[in-house]
Amino acid sequence: MAFCTIVEFEWNADFGRAGFEEMMTTAGAEAQVPQGLLTRIVGVDDSAARIVEVWRSGADAQAFAAESAPMTSRMPAPSRVVGFEVTSYQSA
Repeated sequence: MAFCTIVEFEWNADFGRAGFEEMMTTAGAEAQVPQGLLTRIVGVDDSAARIVEVWRSGADAQAFAAESAPMTSRMPAPSRVVGFEVTSYQSA
């Protein structure tokens, strides 16, 4: 069953929008689409960054989290992390 994750990073004195955008640009240039990723949506505003991902399975999401740990260890801990099984998935 598909699995969705939502991760939010609030800006603080040590990590702001510019730092996040730089990390995403660097990561995007170096990375391929992770196995099992169906959709990724990234958005930023004046207070935080939010990443919404839909995975083929919860196991795929966990595998990516383990694989990306070296990069994410340089970031502050997320202010919010939510994961849940998807009951409906539509796109146009």
